Amino acid sequence: MPSAWRQVLPSYGQRADATRVRTAQSVRGTRARRSGRGSRPVRRLTLVRHGHAEARAEGGDFYRALSAQGRSETTRTAAALSARLPAPDSMLASEALRTHETAQLLSEHLKSGTVIKTSKALYHASSSTLLDVIQGAPNSVQHLLLVGHNPGLSELALRWARRFEGHADFGGFATAGWCSMTFDTEDWRVISSPLDAVFG
Repeated sequence: MPSAWRQVLPSYGQRADATRVRTAQSVRGTRARRSGRGSRPVRRLTLVRHGHAEARAEGGDFYRALSAQGRSETTRTAAALSARLPAPDSMLASEALRTHETAQLLSEHLKSGTVIKTSKALYHASSSTLLDVIQGAPNSVQHLLLVGHNPGLSELALRWARRFEGHADFGGFATAGWCSMTFDTEDWRVISSPLDAVFG
């Protein structure tokens, strides 16, 4: 396992106690689609911003839960992802309550069969930190779904959106906004220019 992945998510692949790495499971797995060139698999990355959250929480920002609006819009996002994409085989989320709840709702609706891994290191992480985490993913993962926060998540998406004429004016994720991109590689460490992009 790459060292960067171990450092940010030291409990990857293990069932740690619920106070550190919380899990959510569903019943079905899938594989990311393959490119049209032979049997070489592509890697798919899906970024999702957390749903709308309550304005305040006892304990501060980290503990803000999803609002009714946030749950509704996350459910709509899950429906869109399910209709347009293969299910993820790995899910990561910031350990903040609103991102964890978003990931749980997505997992329930996507029926991906994956365990959600969470980390405080992803809480308001910069785009560079997010990219480091993504590039440290095990190559056994073909479709990685990451739930995070603005501005870092939108800044990361913007790096790639500019490469596509239809998304060059991307202005950032609204709550529960998402994008998904494929990369023509078997190695997460070298993802660079995406093959395609879908924004929702």
